[in-house]
Amino acid sequence: MERLPGGLQKALTAGRWLPIIGAGISATAVTDDQRRPPGWKQLGKQLGEDLLGPDDAGPIDALSAYADTFGRPRLVERLSELLLVRDLAPGAVHQSFAKLPFDRVVTTNIDFLLERAYEDQRRPYEPLLGESQLALQPSRQATRLLKFHGDLRHPDQLVVTEDDYDGFLRRSPLLATALSWWLLTREPVFFGYSLDDADLREILALLRERLGRMTRPAWAILPADPHDEAARFQRRGIKAIVLDPDPTADRAVVLAEFFTELRTLWEQEIAKKLQIRTDAASAELRRPAVAPQLALFVASRPLLALYREFVFQAVPRRTGLLPLGIDDIRTQDPGMDLMAIDMALSKAAVVVYDSGSGNSLSQSYVASRRPVDPAVVNVLPDLPQPHHPAAGLGPTVSRPMEMGTWGEAFVPALLQRINAARPSVSPPVLPADLDNPKGATRHQDLLLTCLALLEGELRRSLTDDEAPGGGPRGNVPTVIPLNADGGRMKRLRDFFGVDFEAVIHAVRIRHDLVQNLRVDEKEIELAAIALRAVVQKRSHLLT
Repeated sequence: MERLPGGLQKALTAGRWLPIIGAGISATAVTDDQRRPPGWKQLGKQLGEDLLGPDDAGPIDALSAYADTFGRPRLVERLSELLLVRDLAPGAVHQSFAKLPFDRVVTTNIDFLLERAYEDQRRPYEPLLGESQLALQPSRQATRLLKFHGDLRHPDQLVVTEDDYDGFLRRSPLLATALSWWLLTREPVFFGYSLDDADLREILALLRERLGRMTRPAWAILPADPHDEAARFQRRGIKAIVLDPDPTADRAVVLAEFFTELRTLWEQEIAKKLQIRTDAASAELRRPAVAPQLALFVASRPLLALYREFVFQAVPRRTGLLPLGIDDIRTQDPGMDLMAIDMALSKAAVVVYDSGSGNSLSQSYVASRRPVDPAVVNVLPDLPQPHHPAAGLGPTVSRPMEMGTWGEAFVPALLQRINAARPSVSPPVLPADLDNPKGATRHQDLLLTCLALLEGELRRSLTDDEAPGGGPRGNVPTVIPLNADGGRMKRLRDFFGVDFEAVIHAVRIRHDLVQNLRVDEKEIELAAIALRAVVQKRSHLLT
C-alpha cells in the first residue's frame, strides 16, 4: 500500500470509505470461452450498430434510441445478451473484492456479478434497490449492496435511458438521500467508474456546493491509465490514483492484487481497533494464527443471553477456554465490525454455532471462514430441523427447548464436544534470529501464546469453590488482574508460586499492547523468554 497517499490509506484502514463499483469492474470478468462483457462505451457502440446508425453515439443516447425503436422489453433482453448475464461468472477481481467484508457497497452495474461473488464467498449480503427497503433494519453481519440503477431482474427500476436519468432523482428522492448520507459520512472510492453517470455526479456536486471545504475527499482507483482518465477525474474534483504506471498492464490482475493486499492490511490494522470485554480476548484476536483460548459462540441475541447465563461460566472451568459471543465483537470504527467478525470466526480455537432461528450468520458462511480442519460444534434445537443441515460443521449437540434440563444434559454434552473439537496448541519456538526486524512481532506472539496457555491452566485448575477472592459459585476469572493486592492476588500468587512476578509482568505488557501503548521491544523479548520458561516448566499441567 506504499503506492497510496497517506490520507487514502488512513481512510481505507479505518473503514471510513464507501466503494462505488462501475462497469469497468464487470468488464474484467470472462466466460468459459474467453468472452468478456462490453464496457459502458462499447455497449453504446454495439447498440448503435444494432440501429444501423452512427457508431459514435454516446451510451445513453444509444440505449435511449434502442428503447424508442424496439421498446423497453426488447432493450432489457438485449442488455442481458450483451452483458452475458447467463454465461458470465465472477472473475478474480470480483472474488477478491467479495473477500473484503464491507458493511456498505454502491454499484451502478445492472448485472449480478457482485451478488454471485458474495455467494461464492458465502458472504451475507442484502441487495438494496427500492426506497421501501430503506425502512428495514439492516443486519449487522451483512453487506448492504445499494444497486443505485437497479438491475435486469427489476426492469421498472432500471436506470439506463435518458428518461430514466432525467426523472430518477425526482422519482427516488429517498434513495438519493440515503446515498447522500453515506457520502456525508464516508469517503467515496470509485472502481471501474467512467463519470458518465449524471445522477451520481449531481449528488457529488451538490455535496461540494453545500459543504465547501468540509466535503470529504473522493478518490478513483485506476489499475492503469492508457487514456489519461486521471486528468478527467481531477477536473471533477476526484483524486485519481493509478496503481500501475504501465499503460498496458492487465487491469484485472492489478485490481485483484490490490484487493488481496488490502485484505491483508485490514487484518493487520483491525486488531488495533478492537473493543472486546477483556485484554485476553483482544490479545487473542491480534494473533496472526489461531487464538488458542477463544471459544466463539454464534447464535441469535436471545440465545446468546441464555448461553451467558447457563454456559459461559462453565466453559472456563471445564475447557480452559475464554467464551465470547459474536455480539461482543466490536471496533472503534463501526465500518470495520464485519471485518472483525470475519477475523474472529477464522481465528477462534472453537466456534459453537447454534442452528436455532434468528441466527443471522449462515452455516455455510461460518464453515467457509474456518480452517481446513474446522473446530466447530453445531448445536441443533431438540426439534426436527430439515432446513438446518449439520453437514460441514463438525459434531452436533442437541439443545433441549426446556431451560430446566440444560444443566443436566445439554451443558455437559456441549462442554465435552468443545474439548474434543479444540485443537492442541503449544507455545511457538523462540526465534533463532533475534536481530531479525520481525523479531519483535514474533516475541509478542510468543508472549501472548504463553499467557493464553497459563490462563487456560488457571481456569481448568479452579473448581467452583476455589475461585480467587472467594467470589460466588462460578466466579472464575477470565483474566489475571493487574493490581497486585487483595485476596484474589494472594490466591494467584499461591497458584503460580515463584513464577508469579513473571506472569504478572507479562500481563501488564499485554495490557499496554492491547491499549496500543508503546512498549520497548527488548522488554517484550525478555518477558516472552521468561514466560516461555514458565510454560515449559509447567508443561505437564498444560496437556
